Amino acid sequence: MKFKICILLILILIISGCVYYNTFYNAEKYFEEALEMELKDDGKPTSNAIQKYKKVIKKCGIVLEYYEDSKYADDALLLMAKSFFYIGRNYTQTISTLEDMIKFYPESELVPEATLYIARAKYEFRQEEEAYDLLHEFLINNQFKDHHPKALQILANYKLKENDHVQTDYYLNRLIEEYPDSDEYEEAFFLQGKSQNEAGVYDKSNEIFFKLLKSKVSRKTKFNAKYFIALNYLLLGEYQQAADYATRLLKDEYRENKISRIRLVQARSFAELGNTDDAVALLEAITEDNKRTSLSAQAFYFLGEIYFHKFKEYSTAIEFYNKVKTEDRNSEYLEDSISQSVIVSQIIQYYNPNSKISAEELINQQFKLAEFYIEYLEMPDSALIVYNDIIQQESRFRAVIDTIQIQLDSLVVIIDSLEMADSLMQITISDSSMIDKKEEIETRKTNLQAEYNSLKLLMENAEENISLYQKEFVPFAKFTKLWLYKNVLIDSIEVTAIYNELLTDYPDNKYTFAAEQFLAGKDSIVIKTRKQIKETAQYNEAINHIDIQPEKTVEALLPIAKDTQHEYRYKALYSLGYINYFLLADSLSAKPYFDSVLANTEQTIFKTEITKFYNGENFIKISRLPYIEQMIQAELDKEKAKQEEMEEEKKISEELPEEPEEKEKEPDIKPPVEGKDQ
Repeated sequence: MKFKICILLILILIISGCVYYNTFYNAEKYFEEALEMELKDDGKPTSNAIQKYKKVIKKCGIVLEYYEDSKYADDALLLMAKSFFYIGRNYTQTISTLEDMIKFYPESELVPEATLYIARAKYEFRQEEEAYDLLHEFLINNQFKDHHPKALQILANYKLKENDHVQTDYYLNRLIEEYPDSDEYEEAFFLQGKSQNEAGVYDKSNEIFFKLLKSKVSRKTKFNAKYFIALNYLLLGEYQQAADYATRLLKDEYRENKISRIRLVQARSFAELGNTDDAVALLEAITEDNKRTSLSAQAFYFLGEIYFHKFKEYSTAIEFYNKVKTEDRNSEYLEDSISQSVIVSQIIQYYNPNSKISAEELINQQFKLAEFYIEYLEMPDSALIVYNDIIQQESRFRAVIDTIQIQLDSLVVIIDSLEMADSLMQITISDSSMIDKKEEIETRKTNLQAEYNSLKLLMENAEENISLYQKEFVPFAKFTKLWLYKNVLIDSIEVTAIYNELLTDYPDNKYTFAAEQFLAGKDSIVIKTRKQIKETAQYNEAINHIDIQPEKTVEALLPIAKDTQHEYRYKALYSLGYINYFLLADSLSAKPYFDSVLANTEQTIFKTEITKFYNGENFIKISRLPYIEQMIQAELDKEKAKQEEMEEEKKISEELPEEPEEKEKEPDIKPPVEGKDQ
């Protein structure tokens, strides 16, 4: 009997051990799989990786709950903390889990690794000083000596991230010289070349990378080094070598997510070599394959550069520069794209006044630059320079008008003199020289008239621009300056001066009124960009005639719906579908507008409304217009709420205890007073 019990106990221990081992083994497996997955363009893990890290946390939790006394409990705690860290959302939980591990298992061989992850979590949690202190203490702790290469690698990465290339090289050189046999040696070698690239020392960077290629490093590291070699050639101006190297690398690269960045180097090299058609084709492919990423933002920037510098197609260049921000708001090329866009707009404005691009579109580029200085760089002084330049441009246009007027007056005098000469000229049929002279005068008059007409058009454009400056550009620039001096620079003298300028020069302007409301502290005043103000007015004006002239409203909404950058685009698409379906009874025309709204990845109120009567394929038959349905539903909800309130009151009254019946009061009889008759 005792023998059977022993066998049973052994079996139970074996089974429970297997369960434990399988649970932790699967946790480690999920962790390695997640770690191997390529990060997203912004450096964060993909959703698939996050799901795997969550599975790791769950399985480690099972191990810690049911096998807390096992020899692998410290492993489970560390693995759980590392998963928290790589998910990247809760660094406090990472730190607390690691601190628990060190507290409960101080003799564990995993303590050094846990300490390094605490430092990393603190750095990511923006406690940089604490992180650096912990790492420096780590490096002087001889008990952690085997882990010093990892600490040096972490320090080098942080200094590289901070663009401190001197400190980066210091830590990397220590790692390479003192720990040549460490696991971190390969990455240190690579980071050294990358650091030189980011410091702008491209020839030194290539020297390091070519040396690395001769070393025994992984295939992945060699391919990464080859990419930087091609990039360095490009940045050194050795375009043919860059193109050739990138082309060869494309034949060997096995990682799909690295192809586009190599093609970007190839395209930029082609553009510099004059092979612009291939360059444009490559860049356009990159934008299609990598939408809403830093790569597509870069590709759009360099497309803008090609159309600006190579093709001289300025309006197209501006379109591409503008797409940099929409693709990646944090792009390293954002500032350059805005600056270049401003330069291009000024070239059009000053050297090609006959351009189809309006002065309003051109000046918007300059407002965009000012907003960039305020919103992104926190450089209000630079924004003020831009606003002042916009204000001063009005006087430049007036100078242009004065110059053109002088030229026009001069042409009028010449043309009048030719007219007089022509009228006084007595032509005899027999005198051929006089006939030739008359033809010469006619030709000259025609040419001068053409020149006069061209100058007259320039004059009209300049006058229109001055009108826009008076109504829009200058008042808005002054209003924004007032806001800056009031809220950012805190200069009440300048605020008063600008406000007085607005009152004196633009008394009836909407921006003067906005300034008045703003200074009065009205909460309803919201400072918007000119684009927002214009687009709001454009949509409101378009929708004004919806009840009386729906066809006119459709016509006015179409440009808004076609403009992918318009703030009211989806509202316009919804309105177009609504008008066609409910007011014009044209479901065929309504369908594509509703489809466009439903195709939007964001959940909007317009998508919600559409699904009430359209499922993406067919219309759901309804008897009333949606807003009538809403009114009826509102009344029903109101009635229902009232009914529920009455029922609640009734329920409360029923639950209250009954009050006892009030007894009839006995007469108030006073006792007799002594000495008095009874």
